[in-house]
Amino acid sequence: QFDALVKVSMTRVNLLQLIRSLRQSTSFAGVNLLSDNISNKTPWFPRHASDLDNCNHLMTNHPGFADKEYRARRKDIAEIAFAYKYGDPIPSITYTESENATWQRVFNTVVDLMPKHACKEYKAAFGKLQAADIFVPHRIPQLDDVSNFLRKHTGFTLRPAAGLLTARDFLASLAF
Repeated sequence: QFDALVKVSMTRVNLLQLIRSLRQSTSFAGVNLLSDNISNKTPWFPRHASDLDNCNHLMTNHPGFADKEYRARRKDIAEIAFAYKYGDPIPSITYTESENATWQRVFNTVVDLMPKHACKEYKAAFGKLQAADIFVPHRIPQLDDVSNFLRKHTGFTLRPAAGLLTARDFLASLAF
């Protein structure tokens, strides 16, 4: 015997018809509706940048999710992100030698591939980040430095995220 959780999005009438049909089927031992709190209310959306403090739904299907060492490191960084509130200074992260070495390999690969594969806008932005000493091969850029750079050049700002965000939380953050 198996339990199955099914999430559906349908009208109330169609949902009731589906439940009735499933309950009448001899293939199922039982059908339970976990929440009969069916609402037509508009879903919550942030109305101010401080509301983004509530957008922290993390995705668990990341390839490193089962790696204990990775998860412990992500937990350390996530705790810093979860503690961040709108208006706080963006905290700095102390990256490990291994993390900085990985950044250096990626950075050098990007620099090698950029002339052939990057558009002129990407090259220009990358060059400005290098000139500002934000993009350098030997250390991972700090979020606060990148955010300040973006604010100055585009008006956009960044904030810490505790991991992979849902599409909804990411898109909501673009409003601010």
